[in-house]
Amino acid sequence: MTNPPEKPAYDLIIIGSGMGALTVASILGQLQGKRVLLLEQHYIAGGFTHTFKREKGYKWDVGIHYVGDLEDGHKFRRLFDFVTQGGVRWQKMPYIFDKFVFPDFTFKAPSDFVAFQNQLLEQFPHEEKALKNYFLDVDRADAWYRKHILYKHIPSLLKPLVKPSKADTNLSTSSTKEYLDAHFSDQKLKGLLTSQWGNYGAVPGQSSFANHAMVVRHFYKGGYYPIGSSKTILQSIEPIIEKHGGSIKINHRVEEIILDGNKAVGVRGQQKKGKDLLPFEYYAPVIVSDAGAFNTYCKLLPPKPNIQALREDLSNHPNGLSHLCLYIGFKESPEKLGFKGENHWIFDGYDHDELYADLDAVTEDRMKMAFLSFPSLKDPEAKAHTGEIITFVSYDYFKKWSTERWKNRGEDYEAVKQEIAERMLNFIEGKYPGFKEMVDFYELSTPLTTEHFTMHRNGEIYGMHTTPDRLLKDWNQVKTPIKNLYLTGTDAAVLGVAGAFTGGVFASVELMGGSLGLLQYIKLENKAEAFSKELKRKGIRTVFGD
Repeated sequence: MTNPPEKPAYDLIIIGSGMGALTVASILGQLQGKRVLLLEQHYIAGGFTHTFKREKGYKWDVGIHYVGDLEDGHKFRRLFDFVTQGGVRWQKMPYIFDKFVFPDFTFKAPSDFVAFQNQLLEQFPHEEKALKNYFLDVDRADAWYRKHILYKHIPSLLKPLVKPSKADTNLSTSSTKEYLDAHFSDQKLKGLLTSQWGNYGAVPGQSSFANHAMVVRHFYKGGYYPIGSSKTILQSIEPIIEKHGGSIKINHRVEEIILDGNKAVGVRGQQKKGKDLLPFEYYAPVIVSDAGAFNTYCKLLPPKPNIQALREDLSNHPNGLSHLCLYIGFKESPEKLGFKGENHWIFDGYDHDELYADLDAVTEDRMKMAFLSFPSLKDPEAKAHTGEIITFVSYDYFKKWSTERWKNRGEDYEAVKQEIAERMLNFIEGKYPGFKEMVDFYELSTPLTTEHFTMHRNGEIYGMHTTPDRLLKDWNQVKTPIKNLYLTGTDAAVLGVAGAFTGGVFASVELMGGSLGLLQYIKLENKAEAFSKELKRKGIRTVFGD
């Protein structure tokens, strides 16, 4: 090991620059004045919060399609405003923010929990008792996770005070399908209740009821979208990082976490500069990884005995969700066809597990499911009309091209992408005639694209698969067996931008407080509440109405 400098230039090094990394850097900078270095292997920082552009001003978010729990006064909203210092404004989506489209039935999800519940009760009166119990159990499972994550991060003496009950643990870690099959008889209703499974990365038979419940509750009051696109998250946080002596360095791929015995002391990797790769080493007292649990334990750390069990468990964990995304530019506004900015979850049947079992259907021209979204209709500052079609596919279908370089995978790869893109457009055209006529530009990303830019195993969009037992795994937390090494992001918490943010909050709390982490969390909440009140006092509005 190279001898580290006596006075490192940074107090903290974070591998990656996604939502979890940005959250830690902002909180540690603001509350403790820490100099934080973020090392991003991509040529654009931000992880799944970054955007990209193409000709004619077309612009798309790669990860954020909508976020919940951002109504004024909500704890998540207050914390997010504090982390971004109010730099992100949010547009409320239409009152009908999600449509679940089936062959014989379309359900329009309202931005109001009471209306949502009443609508379900009106349409499925024979399932009234089960539905009422379902919403109680959704609350129980959501509360279970809050207790569970707190239990992982407080001193041993306090753990008995917040330890979740066995009954709530069993409920929360059962599969979503097990729960639904035990309580409902109507297949149409079961399919409807799980129409958002793409938001938590697994069909009912593969997901935990807790993950399902958290997403359901997250959108009780509808969805929000960042005005000016999700790039405003990085734009608001980077100045905070720099103000406190920190920095974000792009094109810096970390290949190794440097250890001194069982202590993390730095990172080593390569910087891409033009056509050259230049070695680098940085040292700091604390290392935080936003590269995911698998990459951290199985790729960045040497095979030490105290992490061997974690490496084996991660290697044997089922593969997560991989996807195709067709980015579309329109000749004119999609409003012409009646779209208003809502998302469309489209399925050719009610049994999501059965549809998913035919995962590569789109590659054989029998596509069965899609998520349709319109970034430009959600963002009042959009300059051009855009849309996205997402569907799911196996990584194995594209594996033969995985050894080829990005943008240079050959004519056969490009031909396959063109065929699949046409099938995706045809699928939507079959549901909404006139759609293809409006398309001016499109570009398809595959699991290889995700793998290239995120380094996720097999191009998993959400990181480690959200199996029923995922939340109980020893690697699914901030702390690691390596001294001074911590995780942030989704693999330290749950999936999605809110999950990555949560991972960042709890990583920050752990770094600030150690055994007093609970007190630090209360301090953070108080700071966030005070900041929220200050925004109101100044008359700054960061949420726009319908």
